[in-house]
Formats: sequence, C-alpha cells, structure tokens
Amino acid sequence: MKYSEGQLRVIIDTIPTQAWSCSSDGSAEFCNRRWLDYTGLSVEEALGWSWKVAIHPDDLSRLLEIFQEALNSGQPWEVEARLRRFDGEFRWFLFRASPLRDESEKVVKWYGTNTDIDERKKAEEKLQRSETDLLEAEVKPHR
Repeated sequence: MKYSEGQLRVIIDTIPTQAWSCSSDGSAEFCNRRWLDYTGLSVEEALGWSWKVAIHPDDLSRLLEIFQEALNSGQPWEVEARLRRFDGEFRWFLFRASPLRDESEKVVKWYGTNTDIDERKKAEEKLQRSETDLLEAEVKPHR
C-alpha cells in the first residue's frame, strides 16, 4: 500500500506519542502535532535547535551530551529528561532516536519519539524515599 504525504502526516500526527525528525547534524526538521500541542511551541519555535527551550535546564546538558555522542557514532540513543508542557509543568519523558542511513551507510536523518514516563519516575522516587526511610529507621538506636 502506498500512502500520500498527506496520509502519512495524518498517521504521524495521530499516533499516541510525540514524534520528530532531525537532520544528520541534529537540528530539528519536524515535530508532530502531539509534540507541538504538548510543548505549546509553534513549528518555527521547535525547528533547528530552538526545541532546547522545552527541556528542563537541569537535564539539557546530559541530553545534549548523549545526543552528540549518537551524532558522532551514528548509533541509536535514548535518555530520560523532563520536557516542559505548554502550561509550564515539566514531566519526565524517555527520548529515543534511530538513524536513517543512505546506501553508503551515512546517517542522513534521525527519527525519534518521546514517551511520557512521569508516573513511573514518580513511583520510583517514592519507592526510593521509602527504602531510605526504612534504612534510616533501622540504623537509629532504639530508645
């Protein structure tokens, strides 16, 4: 089955995850409607390297470091980072991307998704706090 560009756009905008693509140098060329609606950024605000404004400041350097390693190696990558929602709230996402290669194996594009993992991260943090509290209670002398 062959899809038209319009049909592909509808599919990509309808899938239940944020999807994006960038050039071989890492500059964003496309963000689907879900990504744009979530961040509240316009297409123009999301393209190039402008998308970085939507990443939590504490997570940006790590995300860029892992992304740059992937750009250099040509290997798929993933990282957890917080993404700013249109209302200013940050939520945790799993960012994942894979390269598209030409006939000579040169990376020509990157395709990626962002999956909301905020509930999982909050559950992990709660579990960690509970374990820490338990350990502290065991160490304290009983009176």
